[in-house]
Amino acid sequence: MNLGNAIEECRKLKGVTKSRLAESAGISVSYLTLIVKGQREPTMTAIEKIASALGVPSSLLIFLASEDSEVASLSEGTKNELRALAKELIKSSADHPHTEVFR
Repeated sequence: MNLGNAIEECRKLKGVTKSRLAESAGISVSYLTLIVKGQREPTMTAIEKIASALGVPSSLLIFLASEDSEVASLSEGTKNELRALAKELIKSSADHPHTEVFR
């Protein structure tokens, strides 16, 4: 699982700076940076705070972080379609700030 990449991707899709995300999540920028770099394993509470600050469900963030082997029961096409759809929903919610993904 690469949670750091998923957080960064969602952050960029939403057009949010690291400092703004950290502030909204109630965590330090240095802690967020360590998570993104894969140097710290966040608690579930931290994941939920980051996801909430991004306006996405934590389950979606975790899905985007999953490695192919972790979702091996899905076909390659299905994985790719689900990931693309999730990213499109996240991007769309950034374009319409009063809309949260799946909330």
